[in-house]
Amino acid sequence: MSLGRGRAGRLAWAALRRALAAVGSVLGATLLLQALVGFAPGDAADLAANDAALRDALSAAWGLDEPLFTRWGRFVLGAAQGELGESLTVRPGASVASLITASGARSAGLALAALALGLGLALPLGFGGARARRLTLILSAAPVFLALYAVMTGLNEGAWALIEAGRIQRPGWFALPDAESGLRWTIGACALAWGSSSLAELQAATAHELGRVRRAPYVLAAQARGEPAWPVALRNLLPPLVEVGASQVAVVLGGLIVVERALQLNGAGDLFWRACSQRDLPLACGLAASAALVVASARLLSDLTRLWLDPRLREAA
Repeated sequence: MSLGRGRAGRLAWAALRRALAAVGSVLGATLLLQALVGFAPGDAADLAANDAALRDALSAAWGLDEPLFTRWGRFVLGAAQGELGESLTVRPGASVASLITASGARSAGLALAALALGLGLALPLGFGGARARRLTLILSAAPVFLALYAVMTGLNEGAWALIEAGRIQRPGWFALPDAESGLRWTIGACALAWGSSSLAELQAATAHELGRVRRAPYVLAAQARGEPAWPVALRNLLPPLVEVGASQVAVVLGGLIVVERALQLNGAGDLFWRACSQRDLPLACGLAASAALVVASARLLSDLTRLWLDPRLREAA
């Protein structure tokens, strides 16, 4: 019993350390963004005001003339109380929290679909060995924006040629990305899962873990007994696959900015781009803090899931 309590205590301490690291990641991301936006030429008052007196008044009212750490500390204290402030230029007066909630709900489906698609493709490709690795590297080498441009151009040009030839009627999705259709979301999920070497990284990590599990003593023992080894291998493959999936969350969130801008999807990535370009500091910091929190939470959940799925730790606890 004491051994079990000791292991349980170590698991709790590991969870606490991961949680503290997550908090540090969020604080660091907001401080970095405050510095980047604050030191960039111009601010929200420059965009909103048309004379010097109004600019100075807005800058003082919005706290843009305060030192960096003062602004950052005020944001952190407000966020700790659930108050992220109001948008300055993108949607003047609108609650930052409501804007993040609405746009984040649209982006969440796209990000989850991309993660599921990437892991779903990486697992069978992991069995393909070196040949599958080379093929995946070649196919996924294109950046996300280039893959999106190639797909949209190909679909638009192909559809237009068929329309002019009288072979098809104008499809509902024509022409991308202007037409409102579900095809834009499908293309975005595929580009996030495949482009910028995302799939190659997933395939390499999956292949490595497959090789490790195949050579594991418990798999070799099952094979020696004449038992099917794949149930044991799959059960022990789940923890590293969870870690691999969590490692791609930051990549997918970063890709959302490109995908949503290119496909005109009004999600959190597009909103973050507009917030930074229009110097909307509260909105940009709120989105950055939310993204950092998602990434840190995914890593924390991955670590806890691996600890929970590990048979040795589960039996001890």
